[in-house]
Amino acid sequence: MLADWLRKQERYEVISGDNAGLADTDFDVGILDERSLREYETVIRERKNDASAFLPVLLVSTGTDDAPLDTLGRPEMGSKVWQFVDEVLPTPIDTAELRRRLETLTRIRAQSVALERKTEQLLLLNRITRHDIRNEMNVVSGWTEHLAENTDEEGNQIRQRIRDSSQHVVDLTKAVREFVETLQTAGDPDLQAVDLESVVTNELTKRRTTFEDADFVITREIPRVYVRANDLLASVFRNLLNNAVQHNDSDTPRVEVTVLEYAETVTVTVADNGPGIPQRHRDAVLGRTEQGLDHPGAGLGLYLVDTLLTQYGGAVRIGDAELGGASIEVELPKESVTEVNIADDGS
Repeated sequence: MLADWLRKQERYEVISGDNAGLADTDFDVGILDERSLREYETVIRERKNDASAFLPVLLVSTGTDDAPLDTLGRPEMGSKVWQFVDEVLPTPIDTAELRRRLETLTRIRAQSVALERKTEQLLLLNRITRHDIRNEMNVVSGWTEHLAENTDEEGNQIRQRIRDSSQHVVDLTKAVREFVETLQTAGDPDLQAVDLESVVTNELTKRRTTFEDADFVITREIPRVYVRANDLLASVFRNLLNNAVQHNDSDTPRVEVTVLEYAETVTVTVADNGPGIPQRHRDAVLGRTEQGLDHPGAGLGLYLVDTLLTQYGGAVRIGDAELGGASIEVELPKESVTEVNIADDGS
């Protein structure tokens, strides 16, 4: 009777009146009763988990004593069934209510499919753009090196500025890639225990190679401690260290890194001798204003840092450094290596 009613509606097409094609048939809304749900629980769960967009399931429930709604006749299903049932319609069916539920589910489904399609296009554009930009900047850097033998001291200073700007563009493409990775994460990110000392040390080594004229200093020994994060933690410190040099107007940029361990947290402070960040601009550079990244003072690198720290359950704070520039403090929750898997230290 339900299938017949649906066939009479202009906007719906009934693919199957039974469950034969549930596993491999494309559909926008699945309508099942309690017996079908019990029988095809595994298939439905797999279809929803594998779907790139929202795939709604409407349960038609009798709510009888022998198949109560909270357990559907199987006590072990009680806490799991709501993971893949999106709406419940009691019997006898009210057609007006059925129409409303279906309109809601199909509208959300259509929006989800459109969003997924736009996301795929965005990811493709991101890959193409990053690839082309990095290739072109490598060409610029290569030709800049060829100028070394044909320029005087003033020309070498200009050449160095071109190299620094080229590196900045390459770093921005990395930040874009990592930011897109955070957008691709469905639900809560998979956090693990990450060796903080290894990540910070590796990034400092890379920055010293990239910025040969800058002075990177570790103010005290970094404790061997694990924090709750993932393999994008390295980008937090890469962006902080890059910013400390690239926005530094001193003749010799100096960057000091201090790591302090507490009972439940660890703080990493990156301080520099640059121009600093005025109090009134600090929310903007982190993208915390209503305009977000559209604010003229927003920085993609620091926005990524703030986004990742939020996912990790940590925080980022901007202050004034004793060196005269900015002091950016990152707070991370500690994690026991006995409770979780350890992430790749080389991330």
